[in-house]
Amino acid sequence: MSAAVPPTGSRHTLVLGGGGAVGICWMAGLLTGLRDAGIDLALADKIIGTSAGAVVGAVLADDGDLSRLVIPVPGEAAPIAADQSAFMEILGILSTPGIEPVEARRRAGARTLEMDLGDPGDHIGRIRDLVGTDAWPATELLVTSVCAHTGELRVWTRADGVPLDTALAASTCVPGVFPPIPIAGERYIDGGLRTSINADLAAGAEVIVVVEPLAHLFPRGARDTELGEATSLFVVPDAESIAAIGYDLFSSAAFQPAYDAAVRQAAEEAARLKAIWPIR
Repeated sequence: MSAAVPPTGSRHTLVLGGGGAVGICWMAGLLTGLRDAGIDLALADKIIGTSAGAVVGAVLADDGDLSRLVIPVPGEAAPIAADQSAFMEILGILSTPGIEPVEARRRAGARTLEMDLGDPGDHIGRIRDLVGTDAWPATELLVTSVCAHTGELRVWTRADGVPLDTALAASTCVPGVFPPIPIAGERYIDGGLRTSINADLAAGAEVIVVVEPLAHLFPRGARDTELGEATSLFVVPDAESIAAIGYDLFSSAAFQPAYDAAVRQAAEEAARLKAIWPIR
């Protein structure tokens, strides 16, 4: 299996952060709008995805149809039944003062393991249906997760031999909402528990673009700016996108508005990206 943090280093690295189901739609809209404006972030030679960003990154790296991520649209499927009280309990554990972050994550993982959150296979199947494949793309893809037993970061790559849908399910396993995902005798939860973007994993690249759907909700971690000598650019939701995303990151009513707001915002972001990103 690969090391906890695989070797870094690439010419152009794309980092896609967490954002829940609504964040997936926002990123899909942003990437689509950028393509329309002549900027194809799929030209990255490495993609690092955390939670929602891992899902979007998997589709992007496979040259898939990003619009598939916006469905189900409102009225066509029941929303995910997220237990906000359980999730808030986990957030409380993570913000416990006076303990190291890895210990806070270990405690959050231990509490999540105690919860009756259903069958992990259901979440793996949900992710497989959303992405449309369980095979890793040719483009180098790093998928972040956190070990529920130790609180340590675990990054998955094609070299690990774990099906893509399983790795993505682990990365998107929001504690208190989805059951921890079993892999090789351990159980794993959302990679966003470390930071919502884990941008430090991109250190060593020449150019780093970070898409940060939850920049308005979660402060950027100190390690997220440890990017070495890279030319870096952070893309965050503007005011209109923030209003469209809202605060319920599983609300199907926000899927299309978030997508549309991101398509609009992409036209403005393209001008910044043209200075540093390759053109096909």
